[in-house]
Amino acid sequence: MARGAEKETMSKLNLEFAFTYRLQVRGPLQSKDGSPVDERRQYWEMASATLEGPRIHASTPVSGIDWFTPIGNGYGRPHVRLPLHTDDGALVLLEYNGVVHATEQFNRAVANDTSTDWDDQYMRMALTFDTASERYAWLTQHLFIARGRLLGAKDIEYEVFQLV
Repeated sequence: MARGAEKETMSKLNLEFAFTYRLQVRGPLQSKDGSPVDERRQYWEMASATLEGPRIHASTPVSGIDWFTPIGNGYGRPHVRLPLHTDDGALVLLEYNGVVHATEQFNRAVANDTSTDWDDQYMRMALTFDTASERYAWLTQHLFIARGRLLGAKDIEYEVFQLV
């Protein structure tokens, strides 16, 4: 691909705000003998969550799970799975992976149960959805990315964008 064509293709990538995703977590589960995959892995309960945006309003009917893997130097990789019910009765399954960097500001906010600003830590996620609902098929037909921040020690907020 010619360099000019590459730039032209990249210029067509746009982000459009999709919704705000908020969640409360519990944990981590205190393991007895460690994970069969990696003893550093942590298991967090996604106790409750909401999606609020122009095209969707949803909340958790039951909790989800994060199989969080610390990777060193304050970085970790979440792997979250979470069911949601929309306000009009559809079931939507959310799964995401990403990278979190627990910076000094992040750790201080956790210790003091306070919030952080968007740039106080690196919390970036790639979200995918499954649903059989025609009303929410758009969730399965696009890629979504998010940036996160703390609202409290165990309260998280993400701005979620659709890649168009």
